[in-house]
Amino acid sequence: MDELEFCAGFESAGACLITLRNRLGSQAAFTNYGARWVDMALADPSGNPLRTVLGFDILQAYLDAGEKYHGAIVGRVCGRMKNAAFTLDGLTYRLAANDAYGDPVKNHLHGGLQAFHNRFWNAGFRRTPNGSDCAVFSLFSPDGDEGYPGNLQVAVTYTLLHDSDTVVMECRAYSDRPTVVNLTNHAFFNPAGHGNAMCVADHRLTLAADRMVACDDCLIPTGRLTPLAGTYADFSRGQTLADAIAAGDARVRSDGGFTIAYVLNDETPQTRPCRFAARLEDPGSGRYLELFTDRPSLQLYNGYFMDGSDIGHDGVPYYAGSGVALEPQDFPDAPNHPEFPSITVMPEHPYRQHTEYVFGKRR
Repeated sequence: MDELEFCAGFESAGACLITLRNRLGSQAAFTNYGARWVDMALADPSGNPLRTVLGFDILQAYLDAGEKYHGAIVGRVCGRMKNAAFTLDGLTYRLAANDAYGDPVKNHLHGGLQAFHNRFWNAGFRRTPNGSDCAVFSLFSPDGDEGYPGNLQVAVTYTLLHDSDTVVMECRAYSDRPTVVNLTNHAFFNPAGHGNAMCVADHRLTLAADRMVACDDCLIPTGRLTPLAGTYADFSRGQTLADAIAAGDARVRSDGGFTIAYVLNDETPQTRPCRFAARLEDPGSGRYLELFTDRPSLQLYNGYFMDGSDIGHDGVPYYAGSGVALEPQDFPDAPNHPEFPSITVMPEHPYRQHTEYVFGKRR
């Protein structure tokens, strides 16, 4: 493919779909609406592609979805910001109080109301010298956008490796003055195939994390990093999401899930530019996803708010347990916690992220 695809379902003004292909017969699809990851169809010997990323076949479904962040790039700052404000260089910046979680609504969530997930990005396609297909997205966020300071230029590149079912995501952000940036991708994954509704709870999850970011009842970090050994949230040796939920506190059991920011262990293998973060495996088929990242944290969210009203690929309704979000990022609410690693971006120190999603099957 040498140009953008204006496909049926994504033919609205300003919208496009980019499909990447590799020599194995797998495909990864992205749209410039929110720089979203729309689909990951793995080649299967049966001839029926296995779709392992939750998503929709038409743009309008993303606009109407109850879950607003399917596959999107989230920013300027992902996660929650306490009291919808932060201070930088002695100045306080007020942001949208758009978080529906908590009472009353007072916190900032995922960059605001018309944040990166709600924008049409500039889009392009290119091919690397070794034959790998790339989807390239860029966005300009002006000074004062959603309350954030600085003119920010953002670029996100997704590459489907030519000889491997691996998607590499690289994010860059450049500002003309000090600001804060914390980007992530909010895709929901199901290695068994998105049509196997509510089965992710039975998948075995392993996380390279011995601590989590402790949060209050409104999911705002307290500043403490809590050891996980012996708790329901400890996935360092692997366990199913169902077992973790069953062993959780009353709130976790009542919600049927959790959203937790894990502190990744600082161990980077010599064979990759980033650390191992997570492995999610379907015990039945042996299909798995492994995630590697250079970010210090991983947000785990099992989509427990999804109620079946979002109808995805092939007419499949998405419920809690249909997929799990594994979101590489910096610590949440970092600007309000000087003890956390800084997410301040300056002209001489741009933002960079490198994350790899490796799909495979246990032999």
